[in-house]
Amino acid sequence: MNRDAEETGGAGDVRDVREYGATGDGESLDTEAIQGALDDCAASGGTVVVPPGTYTTAPLTVGDDTTLDLRAGATLSFVRDHEAFPAKESRWEGWDQTGFHPCLLVEDAENVEITGRGTVDGQGDYWWQFYGVDDDELPDDLAERLAEFDAANDRSDDVSSFTLRPPLFQVSESENVSVSGVTLRNSPFWNTHVVYSEDVTLHDLTIENPADAPNGDGIDVDSSRFVRISDTYINAGDDAICLKSGKDEEGRRVGRPCENVVVTNCTVEAGHGGVVVGSETAGDVRHVTVTNCTFTGTDRGIRIKSTRGRGGTVEDLRFDTIVMRRVACPFVINGYYQTDIDSDPVAVDESTPAVRDVHFHHVTAKEVESAAFLTGLPERRFGGITFDDVDIEATRSFDATDLSPAMAKGYEQQHGMFCKSLDDVSFNDVRVTVPDGTPLTVEESTAVTLDGFETEGGAPPAVRAVDVELLRLRGCTAPDGGDAFARVGGDAPGAVSLGGNYGPLSDAVVVDEGADIEVRE
Repeated sequence: MNRDAEETGGAGDVRDVREYGATGDGESLDTEAIQGALDDCAASGGTVVVPPGTYTTAPLTVGDDTTLDLRAGATLSFVRDHEAFPAKESRWEGWDQTGFHPCLLVEDAENVEITGRGTVDGQGDYWWQFYGVDDDELPDDLAERLAEFDAANDRSDDVSSFTLRPPLFQVSESENVSVSGVTLRNSPFWNTHVVYSEDVTLHDLTIENPADAPNGDGIDVDSSRFVRISDTYINAGDDAICLKSGKDEEGRRVGRPCENVVVTNCTVEAGHGGVVVGSETAGDVRHVTVTNCTFTGTDRGIRIKSTRGRGGTVEDLRFDTIVMRRVACPFVINGYYQTDIDSDPVAVDESTPAVRDVHFHHVTAKEVESAAFLTGLPERRFGGITFDDVDIEATRSFDATDLSPAMAKGYEQQHGMFCKSLDDVSFNDVRVTVPDGTPLTVEESTAVTLDGFETEGGAPPAVRAVDVELLRLRGCTAPDGGDAFARVGGDAPGAVSLGGNYGPLSDAVVVDEGADIEVRE
């Protein structure tokens, strides 16, 4: 057995791309040589070795039974020419449509491994320069291609065709794919996109996009199942890890959920969100576990977003042992993504999204701006949401311009937790520190349970409940000096249930004048 075979595990033939004519000099076009080695490997199985060097290439496709071994010092550098990227049908922004071919693609394949300490570089700045540019200011040949995409896709939404830039790495309609060790950077669009696939492992990766990279998501798991993401570093220009399942009517018709996903031991340095679900939720997102992660400097920490018309169910999500720092808002569940909060209910149908059974456990969030924003829809309240052993310090200065229209409207009290249109939410051993405002505000919700809820700072009361049907207070401590712990009111009748508290908490529950609220022990 030769040395290359030993280093790659000895499985199948080993093909060195230099033996196929690749130069790795950073100037010559090595596409034909690299793709030739990959094609031969897909025909009989084995390993394609890319030695140290910079390999300039057009898009590449990895087939069945192939290991692509990018050695330390090897870089696949994709050409700065949109003409080299043929049209390709895939799912983009929640819809099946035609866009540019991904830089590195695994499609309709099984038993694929991409490994090594090399780098995949999408040369994204070539593509970013055209983002947001009016069509009449684009190069003529690029404008013509985008017009062809518009005609082929026949979309009536306001999403620009230039979101159809190529992802850096895509796994599509594939099974048993493993990616480990490599660095994936400078993606023209999303960095890593797993779509319509199953049994995919992403381990020990470095994913890097600049902060201003448009649509520069780190990892998007899209209508796929049995996906494992572990021990990965992400510095993204958009959402770091995002789970999706299609948009609106087409997403519901396709009906392929994103499910059975595990994220563990990951480090997110920057991005719009640490772990994000949606907004494409039409095919359902379910059975997700996120553990032992850190998020630093992200706009949001854990974010679930959907909207009327989207449909789908988000359920059975668990977030455990997570540390966040310098995050604008660590917890977001938003049924009004990119729209204003509308308190008037509408008819429930298949386009009404649902969120239920979401659990946050052992989470610390320090130096954040706003503690939480949780809002369902009045026609379908989001329920089964629990916070257990959660410590939030909302001590950073607040800037409403950072927030969506829905969040800005809900965050008049700025630093605290804001909840609206929830069916069942509980806060067990939760500590909230705010410099001012109300630590917890709940509106138009069914049942809210506080067990061992503590606050520091802010202005009394600790809890403001408006039109809450049942507020349960357990294991809470009455404030010193006679301040109110909870103030309740609203137009609808409701009740406050007290039990197992410390001190005369009944004296610290204030009912608004004229409100039909029963306080019982």
